[in-house]
Amino acid sequence: MSIRKIFFLFLCFCIALIFSACGNGDKSGKGAEKGTGFPAVSQGKDTDKTKNDNKKIDVDLTTLSSTMVYSEVYNMITEPDDYLDKTVKMNGSFAVQHDEETGKNYYACIIKDAAACCSQGLEFELSDDYKYPDDYPNEGEIISVVGVFDVYQEGDSEYCVLRKADLVDR
Repeated sequence: MSIRKIFFLFLCFCIALIFSACGNGDKSGKGAEKGTGFPAVSQGKDTDKTKNDNKKIDVDLTTLSSTMVYSEVYNMITEPDDYLDKTVKMNGSFAVQHDEETGKNYYACIIKDAAACCSQGLEFELSDDYKYPDDYPNEGEIISVVGVFDVYQEGDSEYCVLRKADLVDR
């Protein structure tokens, strides 16, 4: 066997080992409770409370590494039915987008991946009667937001949103 073939087989083995070592095949999001060592997603233990309103947190993204947060938000966007009606807490940069056509503002918590080259986020709707911009953080400011995960249709597209949201730990 040539050196190239041996190197290629070794490389394939290493890649397979890396991917198989990262999980136990459990797609329930309860990896932390099964002793995998990964913090994964909080499953709403009584100790998970916000300082403001004592909501039970079902998905606490604030305890995860940047890679895990980015991955979990990606899962939330691609598989929203798995997260419907769950209370989510996340940290990120505050962003606002104004739609000139409708006159509506959209508010979001934006997170970046570990390399800080890509970003994604979740829209949120604050629960109280906040007025923009007076009662909102500055754009780009780091925020923590807690809200109930939901989806809605606008035109032909489906969007994810944290409803009844609160800004916490500010």
